[in-house]
Amino acid sequence: MEFEMRVTTTLLGAEETLEVSEEQIFAFEPGLGGFESLRRFALVREQDSPVEWLVSLEDPDVSFAVLEPFLFQADYAFELPDREVEALGMHEPGDAMIRCLLTLNEDPEQITANLLAPLVFSRRTHMARQMILSESTFSLRTKVFAAAAVEEPLRATA
Repeated sequence: MEFEMRVTTTLLGAEETLEVSEEQIFAFEPGLGGFESLRRFALVREQDSPVEWLVSLEDPDVSFAVLEPFLFQADYAFELPDREVEALGMHEPGDAMIRCLLTLNEDPEQITANLLAPLVFSRRTHMARQMILSESTFSLRTKVFAAAAVEEPLRATA
C-alpha cells in the first residue's frame, strides 16, 4: 500500500500544503551543492506545465524548479559513470530520470537551465544525485526558450 504525506512548502513565496506519494520522494546522497544538509525531496509536477518542483521535505523554504532537458535540448546526452549507476541502484536505462535545475525570470526568454550539472533520479531506488559534467560543452545557463526555438525548425525539416 502506497502512503501519502503532507508537505508544507513556501513554493513561489506562498505557503501551501501538498500531498505527495512515496513515488515522488527521492533521497540525495550526497546533498545538492549549497544545500548539503537537505537530503529528502519530493518531485512535484506543476499543473498544466512541463515544469516540476523539487521540494525539500526538511525545509519548507527550499524548492527548485526543474525540467526534463530533452524537451528543449534534443541532443542533450552524457555518460553516467558506472560507480554512479551502481550508487543509484540502477539496472537499466529506463531506471534513470534526468532533470535540470532552472533559474526562473519574470521574462520567460531569460529562463535558463543548468545542463552542466544535471539531476539524475533512480526510479528503482528513489536515490538521486547531482552530476557535474566536467568534460562537457553544455552550459550552466542555457536559455530554455531560445534552445527550444532553435530545435523546432530542425525537427520540422527532419
